[in-house]
Amino acid sequence: MTTTVQLSIAGRGENDSPLLDDLLDQVRDYFEMINGVAASMAEGNAEQYDWRVVGLSKNSPATITVEAVARSGFPDGANLAARAREQTSYGLVRLQRESVRPLHFTDNVLEAADRFARRVTRGLAETSVVAQNSIEVVFRPADAVATIDHIAVVRADDPVHPYKELGSLEGLIQTVGADAWGHPFIVVRNRLTNADVKCFLAGEALSALEEEPVANVVWKQRRVTALGILRYRSLGKISQADVTHLEFADPARKLPGPADVIDRQFTGGLSSEEYLERLHNGDA
Repeated sequence: MTTTVQLSIAGRGENDSPLLDDLLDQVRDYFEMINGVAASMAEGNAEQYDWRVVGLSKNSPATITVEAVARSGFPDGANLAARAREQTSYGLVRLQRESVRPLHFTDNVLEAADRFARRVTRGLAETSVVAQNSIEVVFRPADAVATIDHIAVVRADDPVHPYKELGSLEGLIQTVGADAWGHPFIVVRNRLTNADVKCFLAGEALSALEEEPVANVVWKQRRVTALGILRYRSLGKISQADVTHLEFADPARKLPGPADVIDRQFTGGLSSEEYLERLHNGDA
């Protein structure tokens, strides 16, 4: 199956004619987004395909159709381009609706998306993207303004995740909800950092939440341990989590306090300095 994309670009001039710079830059930024997403998917090895122009039209609006062609030695190159194209469309539509960084949208991809949207608030009246087996993306001025605002929030509040790891976090549930795509989540206030972390739920985690009474979860701020993939914005700072298992703590059981963990007889009556000196000398 071929991997094609068709862009229709309407200007604000006579007969929807776009300026040359706007037309070329809009096409360039769109494929910069796709290629950036592909680079993230392929962990940097995105040079597996080329884009070939297979159609041009100026029947109001101007239209360009391109096809992905695998490079020599990369038989799956066109497939990578197709997956990146689909993820790019999904991400652009998501940015029109909410201030959440789409998957594989690195800072460079966000920059291109911002330029792509801003052009529709100035010299262009509309840009639409149509691809087989993928959602259609349409940018009109209102869509572009919303996208620009959402990208600004993402840049300020949700830097790109530099790394991720399998792990767990513990804290109190602050909020329960779903994003614009219907993906359920909880917001957990991390016990160690006191920062709120959005945890998207799937599998056993979602089932465990559904079994809990709403009042206990939402109003009583249940303490929970969430296990899954933790995504970090920087060293030690969790920005988001994909959770597959939840463990609810017994609400009647309190966290241990200092009196529960400190053993005043640990040094046998010695001061800390005396105990450490004896330990150093092998006498403790």
